[in-house]
Amino acid sequence: MKGECAMRIWTGRAGSGKTTAILREIAALSEKGEGRQILLVPELNSHLMERRLAAATHNHGARTAEVLTFSRLADRVFSEVGGLAQQMLTPAGQLLTLQEAARRVQGGLSAWKGLADKPELLQEALRLIDECKTCAVAPETLFAAAEESEDTVLAEKLSDLAQILTAYERLCEESLPDPRDRLTHLRDRLAESHTLDGAAVYLDGFLGFTVQESAVVDAMLAAGVPLSAAVTCDTDYPEIFLTGCKTVQKLTRMAKHHNQTVERIELGESKVARPAGLAALERESLLPVRTPQESADGVRLYEAASPFDECEHAAAYIRRKVRDEGARCRDFVVAARDIEPYSAFLAMAMARYDIPVFLAEKPDLLSRPPMALVTNALEAVRNHFRYEDLFSCLKTGLAGLDWDEIDKLENYVLTWNIRGGAWEREWTEHPDGYGLPIDENAKAQLAELNTLRKRAIAPFSALREALAGEQPAGDCVRALYAFLLAVDAPQRMTDRAAGHEQAGRLQLADEYRQLWEILVSAMEQFAWVCGDMPLTLDRFAQLFRLVLGEYDVGTIPVSLDRVTCGNIERACTENAKYVILLGVNDGLIPKTPSSTSLLSDMDRDKMDALGVELKAYGEERLLMEQETLYRALACPTDELLLTYHTIDAGGGETRPSYFVNTVRELLPDVPFSTHRTETVRDRLQAERPAVELACAYLSGDRTAAVRAAYDYYKDDERVKNAQAQRRGRGPLSSPHTIDGLYGKSLNLTASRVDTFYSCRFAFFMQYGLKAKPRRVAKFDALSTGTFIHYVLEHALDTLGKCEGGAAHADQPTVRKACREAVRQYVAEELGGLENKTARFQYLFRRLVRAVEQILDNVIEELRVSDFEPIDYELDFSRSGDLPPVQCEDGDVSVSLSGKVDRVDGYIKNGRLYLRVMDYKSGKKSFSLSDIWYGLNMQLIIYLYALQQEGLDRYRARLTAELNEIVPAGVLYVPVRDELPDAARDTDEDGLRILRDKALRRSGLLSDDMSLLEAMEHGLEGDGRFIPVSIKTGKGEDEPTLAAKSAVADLAKFGRLARYTQKKLLEMGQALRNGSIEADPRKTDRSYCEWCDFRAACRFDETAGDKVRWLKNIKDKEFWEQLGGDDNAEVDT
Repeated sequence: MKGECAMRIWTGRAGSGKTTAILREIAALSEKGEGRQILLVPELNSHLMERRLAAATHNHGARTAEVLTFSRLADRVFSEVGGLAQQMLTPAGQLLTLQEAARRVQGGLSAWKGLADKPELLQEALRLIDECKTCAVAPETLFAAAEESEDTVLAEKLSDLAQILTAYERLCEESLPDPRDRLTHLRDRLAESHTLDGAAVYLDGFLGFTVQESAVVDAMLAAGVPLSAAVTCDTDYPEIFLTGCKTVQKLTRMAKHHNQTVERIELGESKVARPAGLAALERESLLPVRTPQESADGVRLYEAASPFDECEHAAAYIRRKVRDEGARCRDFVVAARDIEPYSAFLAMAMARYDIPVFLAEKPDLLSRPPMALVTNALEAVRNHFRYEDLFSCLKTGLAGLDWDEIDKLENYVLTWNIRGGAWEREWTEHPDGYGLPIDENAKAQLAELNTLRKRAIAPFSALREALAGEQPAGDCVRALYAFLLAVDAPQRMTDRAAGHEQAGRLQLADEYRQLWEILVSAMEQFAWVCGDMPLTLDRFAQLFRLVLGEYDVGTIPVSLDRVTCGNIERACTENAKYVILLGVNDGLIPKTPSSTSLLSDMDRDKMDALGVELKAYGEERLLMEQETLYRALACPTDELLLTYHTIDAGGGETRPSYFVNTVRELLPDVPFSTHRTETVRDRLQAERPAVELACAYLSGDRTAAVRAAYDYYKDDERVKNAQAQRRGRGPLSSPHTIDGLYGKSLNLTASRVDTFYSCRFAFFMQYGLKAKPRRVAKFDALSTGTFIHYVLEHALDTLGKCEGGAAHADQPTVRKACREAVRQYVAEELGGLENKTARFQYLFRRLVRAVEQILDNVIEELRVSDFEPIDYELDFSRSGDLPPVQCEDGDVSVSLSGKVDRVDGYIKNGRLYLRVMDYKSGKKSFSLSDIWYGLNMQLIIYLYALQQEGLDRYRARLTAELNEIVPAGVLYVPVRDELPDAARDTDEDGLRILRDKALRRSGLLSDDMSLLEAMEHGLEGDGRFIPVSIKTGKGEDEPTLAAKSAVADLAKFGRLARYTQKKLLEMGQALRNGSIEADPRKTDRSYCEWCDFRAACRFDETAGDKVRWLKNIKDKEFWEQLGGDDNAEVDT
């Protein structure tokens, strides 16, 4: 429809009435039935403009008027002239096609060699291809510019880009077309179509037009289609409305090119009724010269501590407006230049303040469980079933196992460091780690774990086998699809979407429904584009991850009354009563432009001079940021809240944007508040944060707002619970609960007693709740100690059967016994050394050498002693060698079970003198101060028990006439594998002295000199083995014990035994009383430092938790405080 036409262009600021004028005209024409009207708008505006058009035409305009986008217009034309049904490349297909194009021409590339193998550069290159498409830059143009350029490096870049673009377009011709060429095809075929016959086209909502869009507009003009346009700009200030002014100029040139006149309709300033301050901000804030205003109505500034604080203040602001002024949630827009860093904070803050929200941002799909399932599955088979990859995949909840099953598998995998082929072999090690017997319970656990192992690993094994070596791309995709079916991913995703919908998470439910379609689309595109291309597993995993990253999920608000949150461009498309602009910080608003790594701003400058014009960049891009900011300023009709933060999410200091000072200059009286004054007030706006504020009163905060919150919520169940918790952790009041935790009979062990007197809450966690930390099975200090105990017990038992006993065994016999014990341990407990790492075998051999030296030391002691081992691993228990140690007092009864490493005996005059020995693999030495505080009491307790209960046992075992048992002492025998370092030139005697010093026993012995002589013949000076020191007498004086000797008379041993019994009974009484307080002991270090339950405890002195400082008590002070009174008060 050619003929004389006039193009009309409405110009003016936002709100000046441009769209209203167009809608009125369309409504009038529609009502008269004059022709057809097409309102052509950007994709983002289509839904809004459909609503506005329906309202303007009173729902009768559908007969002649409609809203289209360039994409819908293309669909309309292609449905008529052909091409609509043609399958197109998806964003993923575009990336794969580009990768193949780069691979085909990589031999001829100079500046971008290896581009096809660099994922991060591929994505940059795809953006460049996108620019070339939208700006209609052909390969020929690039080749010509490369020839003309005097800059060698730029010439190489342009040549490389031209080659890649040529190969890309050729591949699109061979397979699927690029959807970015649709507008070019639309331009070429518009003349064949009757879609626009008899129609008037109105352009509205565009900031500007791409080269492709401009070409379509030009084609419309060439076809004689009447065109009108509305453009937001103020021609008096082109630096603010750069894009708008350029658009007006471009439309004018095109109209004149087609011999059309242009009618400019200037609508001037905004007609939207706004408060004075807000109107001034829209009108003058971006001008080079501003006049300070008397009124700041409609504008507020807020200085936040952090991005989360900004979001919390925004939520409180919305809550206050809704409650006090009757606003609706849909009246609010929360915008940022880049909303992504704020999205998690916004979701959290809005949920805390019970505000429904729609986040108009495209989520990171790779972080979503379905995509993580795929990417981590490929990484798992790439990395030989590495723990992180495999369990990241399993923990998506979409890989075929339930959470409880995943937890069981994970515990075993971490304990035994399972990886690689171990996943495909039977698991036989104890689930709890080294050194434990495989009983029936362990067998049952292993059977369940192996069943889970097979279920879990089977799909991954099949995937690895299918992707082994190089496979055609299509086969790789089929293998991945088979994996997803094997783990039942489609059904699980459907179930999860239904679960989200049932829980009211409608936006998430909608997202999940799209994810399976996206996965299938990605696989189809991969197979279509790459076809028979041979791919290794590494390359396939790398490319498929890139492919998934090119998709996004589109969502719409799931209800009308919700706060809209998003980037300025997406969220500020229509007027809203209230706008909250977040992140008005330096570098964020306006956003600092950034260029790609492939073309610098300088490159683009030179390309402009060569006639190759791509998208705006550098200074022009910075000027365009002004327009983006203007969009946010023009959006609100009632109030604008501008916020900025002083510390970013990473803890770094930040500055406000220059625009904050601009606002203050323009509006000197603008209301300004900060987090220092507003945070507490904000938290009174909604129930959840207000209850948290009320709980702060319990911690001693007495500020007015906190006091007000507490007064209001003090009877709330949540505050009462917090108050109850702050009264302390106990005591437990229910006898039934206490019996359930510890049993009706209190059965203790040495380690349990030590834990209780180290911290009562730790005891409650470990032995009441049966909580235990996740441990890795390794040959650590605990395993080393178990090994040394085992070897000493078995070797000494073997040597004790030799003629004359262990003391008379020669060195070869000692070595043989030691090595046999080691062999038995390796076979029984480690399952052999064949499957152990080289490092493990090396460390183990070193440990064997150390234990040989320790055994030598023990044998050497026995050779100079009349005391002989008479019991090993003596078991005090109901089914052991002797019954448990019983202590009773009134209603309290406790029993102590455990094992004594070794008991040495010496018979003299019908008396059996007993010495209880404990092998210590740690650095702990015997301390009376420890016993005072209830720690390390077991040797004294066992010695007393043997005195009371052991006579019959040893009469039978020793076949001797025994009248009584007499305590001779208790000793810790160091069995550490860390023997002392020595200088290189240290001789054998020097090494022996150092070794003896390291292995010298600590403990408490009888002060009877004859017994000490029996323990170590020829005592003189410091004992080599026992902790006594002899002072040589003068003349005929007898040798005497030095003060530093660790000795006590029998009366003291008796008092010590009674004191330890008393501590056991105190513990029993405390447990029966429900004591579970956190009272960690502390000397130079706090027990909390190595406590396994720190995370559960959360020690808090304000809640009644207390540290017990254990002052070191010297031996003399200990005996003085212990005195002779068994009922003396003990200060612990």
